Amino acid sequence: MRIFLLLSIAATSFNALASENYSDHEVFCLQQPQTHCLTYIETRLNKAQGNPAQWFKLKTYQFDYYYDYQQFENLLNAITPFLEQDKLPDVFKLQMYFYYAKALNYIDKKAEAKAYAAKAFTQLDGIYNAFGDPLRLVELANLHYVFGSKKAAMRLLIDAEQRFAKNNDPIFHLELHINKAHIYLNWQQYKQAIRSNLMAYNAIKSTNHVAKIVLTSGNLAYSYHQNKNYKEAISYYKKAFDYTEPQSIYHAIYSLRLAQVYLQIGKKAQAKEWLSKIDRNATMLGKGHAALYSKLQQALTES
Repeated sequence: MRIFLLLSIAATSFNALASENYSDHEVFCLQQPQTHCLTYIETRLNKAQGNPAQWFKLKTYQFDYYYDYQQFENLLNAITPFLEQDKLPDVFKLQMYFYYAKALNYIDKKAEAKAYAAKAFTQLDGIYNAFGDPLRLVELANLHYVFGSKKAAMRLLIDAEQRFAKNNDPIFHLELHINKAHIYLNWQQYKQAIRSNLMAYNAIKSTNHVAKIVLTSGNLAYSYHQNKNYKEAISYYKKAFDYTEPQSIYHAIYSLRLAQVYLQIGKKAQAKEWLSKIDRNATMLGKGHAALYSKLQQALTES
C-alpha cells in the first residue's frame, strides 16, 4: 500500500502512498525473490494472456511497481491505453484511476488529476460498500488527503482504526498509520507524526516487505527531522540503506535528506559527502527534491 512507497505529493517529504492487497507488487514478488520484481511481473503477464482475470490483476502489480519506484512516465504510459475502455473489472478500474490521478498530480497536472481522482472516488465507494475491505477505507482516506479534505481523511482513518483494531494484517496497520502521519505532518503536528510513523514502522519491520521497510524508515526519519530530532533522523535515514540498492530513488532521496540534516547541524564535510553520493545524471528527482539539491549544492559551494 504502495502504498503505499510513503515522498509527498509536493515531492518535498515522502509519498502519500496507499497501495493495497489487490495490487501489492511486493507481496506478489516474494514468491520469486531471486528474480527481479518487474521482470517476474512481466514474465507472468506474458504467460497469462489467455486468462483475463489473472492478467488484469498482474497488470495492477505493474502499476504498483512503477508508482512505488516513482517511474511516473512508465506508469502513465502503462495506464493510458485502458482509459477509454469500458469493459474492465471494477477493481482494475479503481487501481487504474487511483494511480493515474496520483501520477498526474505528481507531475503538476492538477486539474486532470482531480478528474481521475473523482472517478476513483466513485469506484472506491462502490467497492468498499460491497466488500467492506478495511484497506479500501484507508485508500479512500488517502484520496481525500491528496484531492479533498485533510479533516475528512483523518475521520476515515480514525474510523478504520477503531473498527478494525483487531485486524492482524501488517500492511493494513502500515497504511493506516502512515496516512495518519502524512496528515499530522501537513498540520505541523510533528510529535503525533513521529508516533504514527513509528507505529507504521513497527508494523512492517519484522516482515519481508523490504520496499515498505525502506519507506517507513525514511518516513519516520523525516518526522524526526521536521521535529528537529536530528540524531534520530540520521539514524533512521541510514537504517533504510540496509534494505535499498544504491541506484534506488530512495537511496538518492535519503542521501539528499542526510546532506540537509548534516548542514543544519553544522557538519558541512558530512553534508558534502552525502550530497556527492547522488548522481544527478542518472537520478530523476522530483521538482521539490531537485530544488533542494540545488539549494544544498549552492550552500555547500559557498561555504
